[in-house]
Amino acid sequence: MMGAVLINENDEVMFFNPAAEKLWGYKREEVIGNNIDMLIPRDLRPAHPEYIRHNREGGKARVEGMSRELQLEKKDGSKIWTRFALSKVSAEGKVYYLALVRDASVEMAQKEQTRQLIIAVDHLDRPVIVLDPERHIVQCNRAFTEMFGYCISEASGMQPDSLLNIPEFPADNRIRLQQLLWKTARNQDEFLLLTRTGEKIWIKASISPVYDVLAHLQNLVMTSRISPKNGKSASLKAIFSPPCAAARHFHEMGEIICRNIESVLNESHVSLFALRNGMPIHWASSSHGTEVQNAQSWSATIRQRDGAPAGILQIKTSSGAETSAFIERVADISQHMAALALEQGKKPSAY
Repeated sequence: MMGAVLINENDEVMFFNPAAEKLWGYKREEVIGNNIDMLIPRDLRPAHPEYIRHNREGGKARVEGMSRELQLEKKDGSKIWTRFALSKVSAEGKVYYLALVRDASVEMAQKEQTRQLIIAVDHLDRPVIVLDPERHIVQCNRAFTEMFGYCISEASGMQPDSLLNIPEFPADNRIRLQQLLWKTARNQDEFLLLTRTGEKIWIKASISPVYDVLAHLQNLVMTSRISPKNGKSASLKAIFSPPCAAARHFHEMGEIICRNIESVLNESHVSLFALRNGMPIHWASSSHGTEVQNAQSWSATIRQRDGAPAGILQIKTSSGAETSAFIERVADISQHMAALALEQGKKPSAY
């Protein structure tokens, strides 16, 4: 319902409809003929007469012809949020004002709720981005900016897979991120991403769609956190550092590589083979005879600096125990260290 109030050249109320009665709590007969001040909130009354006089004398009302929010004060002293539009009407040399007012309590409450939610999200430790149905970013929080280096003015309107730096390795990195973004039910996955400064970081991202009462997709909320794989990869790199590798015996280095792959890959068995005249000769294993249930196998060729094959790395993992992206990451680090051991001439005395 739309309340309507009309005042004459003397600022007296000439018209006050039933919707206005409901909004202000005054009966029509209490208002008609009285000064408009009785309908103006108390904190605005001192300035109101001068404001009206200035406008009647030719000044431009800032709100004339516009729609804006105003906190209306009812007869009983309570206040409600309204949206009102003010129009200036001239007739027979006289100036009248017509105000159209409607209750905006619900939308203002929703706006305040949204404001508080944005504040709450902005103070979360986890990076959060909000997407529209076309997967464009409409909001991001402070943690997202701190982790990846992009503020809302840069991220707004972009799709995450276009904004974020996605390394070519693992090979399915970009595809899996795109697949997650277009999920229509809650889901999660892990990715290797690059921050704006070029730092590599594993994240575990979750997507949650938001639907309206008619089951139409409104938004998607994507949260992310640092994956435990960052710590595992860092540990693996530290153990396999060149100085460390150089100080160890060939067989010992092979066993260390296998054991440490097994320590970061859940439910796995690792084997290394050196190539002699093109034939694989057993070099080392993580744990001899260990059987992996529902195993899936990964094999990578260990190459010398000139690209020539020097060995084979085999990894068996329990299906679903780790993501393919992380297994590829571990295999990549490990085969480089195995190649280093081979190139340093620490070859077995007998195959």
